[in-house]
Amino acid sequence: MRDIADATTSDLDVIGDIEYLDSLSCLRVEVDHGFENALKEMDSLQSELDGLHGEDLIVLCKENLVSTVVGQFGLASLLVDSRDGGAVTTTHNFDKGITSTADDRARYEGLRDSRSLSGNEWSKHRRGAGYDNGFFNERKKQAFQNQEVLRDGYTGRVLTKDGRTHLDHVVSAREIDTDARMNLHLSQKERVDLAKSEENLVFTAESINKSKSDHKMEDWLDKTNRHGEANHERYDIDKDKALEHDRTARKTINREVNVAAAKKYTTELMATGAKDAANMAYYTALGIVMKELSEGAVLAVKKAFAQRQQGLGAMLSVFKKELAATVDRLKVRWRDIAAGSIEAGITAFLSNIVVFLVNLFATTLKKIVTMIRAGFVSLVQALKILASPPQGMSKEEARFEALKVLTAGVIGALSLGLSAMIEKALQAIPGLQPVMMFTVYSAEGELTTVSDVLAVTLSGVAGGLLATIAVYLLDQLRNGAIANKLEIQLVTQSGVLVEYSAAKSWISLHDAYENLRKDAYDLANQAQHSSNALEVSNRSVSESRERFASTLEKLKQRRQKL
Repeated sequence: MRDIADATTSDLDVIGDIEYLDSLSCLRVEVDHGFENALKEMDSLQSELDGLHGEDLIVLCKENLVSTVVGQFGLASLLVDSRDGGAVTTTHNFDKGITSTADDRARYEGLRDSRSLSGNEWSKHRRGAGYDNGFFNERKKQAFQNQEVLRDGYTGRVLTKDGRTHLDHVVSAREIDTDARMNLHLSQKERVDLAKSEENLVFTAESINKSKSDHKMEDWLDKTNRHGEANHERYDIDKDKALEHDRTARKTINREVNVAAAKKYTTELMATGAKDAANMAYYTALGIVMKELSEGAVLAVKKAFAQRQQGLGAMLSVFKKELAATVDRLKVRWRDIAAGSIEAGITAFLSNIVVFLVNLFATTLKKIVTMIRAGFVSLVQALKILASPPQGMSKEEARFEALKVLTAGVIGALSLGLSAMIEKALQAIPGLQPVMMFTVYSAEGELTTVSDVLAVTLSGVAGGLLATIAVYLLDQLRNGAIANKLEIQLVTQSGVLVEYSAAKSWISLHDAYENLRKDAYDLANQAQHSSNALEVSNRSVSESRERFASTLEKLKQRRQKL
């Protein structure tokens, strides 16, 4: 093939025409494809805009009302162990006299009695409890016999082997006996054993032991007399050595208490959490079944009533058929129901731990406990959505759904705080006090009142309505923002369509112009061909006429010769 550089002018014109036609063809395909995609995008945006119309608020309230009443914000809140301070007694609450079990209450009463003792009463209790008995005399006797030199644990001086040498509790017996944490987690015998442990006993002088008495080491060392002299100076005590004994003793005591506390807390958290989990799982499954059956029964009655013209038999047949269909749907969903109830049980178990952790630092009243546990359910659901969004849901949509769940949970939890006011209002209704104060057994086997059950139900209704309205408004706000964005995109997309339409019009006009130019060119060529043919014909006629004239002239000359 020849290179373009070697081509003639005519060849270059042909190549240019071909390249131009190719580019025009590509442009036409690109415009047609872009126009088609723009139309699809326009339809998609319009569909999204049409799909933003939310459900009617009344319909949403109606649908969510029953679910809220039977859910964690309604009657289910009666099933979890909600009491002042939570289901497990913490040291923080125990010190204030707030206990969760009868055994802990008995421990606190013993602590309270011990703290109230003074003077001879404390001495008598101390001896009766076993803090002071023959053990000390035996220890002193053994030390006197086995140790050649007996030194004071606080001063380092040599002690005499007689009654002037005492055996001191580094951490006083009274502090151990009246400490809330030790009383909650240790029995009387265990506290006595700790008080008499090797690490908590130090030989010292009688004067030092009597002066220190029940004081804490750090406080006693720096305590001054009326002359301004500190005890560690007065008794020539090695302050570092004394404080080291105190740290060692307290470390030993704290270790034992920590082990006992961990054992008690773990055992009680597992027991109370498992009980709550079982109750919540059972009630969640029962609530779903009852909700579905009630809704199915209502629908069955409506459909049966629509057949009233056909007679009672037809109505009963329709009712039975619809109710059977509802039961069949429940049978199909049993796995989902079971999974949901197990999840509710696990959440109840975890919420019990959360309440316990809060009560380590602050006391929560019964209603606050209920609110925390109910709100925790929504928090778990929100985190679940964020961590594992449903298939087809974007991260932005997942965040918004989590926000809705959390908002509904906060409102529902706060609404539980209204139950106390509602209960009082119900009990104040004239003539209904006997009914409202009538006692019934709760799921925990404890006595409660009709007014309490009704108050929880009504507060659940109020919370459900408020939560539904809040979520509806959130949807409307979000949908409004999305609608504005979609409308802007629609306007932008309309501009794109106009541009593609203009391009298609230009291509069409260009094609028309090219066709017209081609036709004109063909006509011009035809005219040129006709003109050339006519010219040839004229020359031929002229030549024929000249030949005819020449022939006539020759004939004329020949005739003259004749």
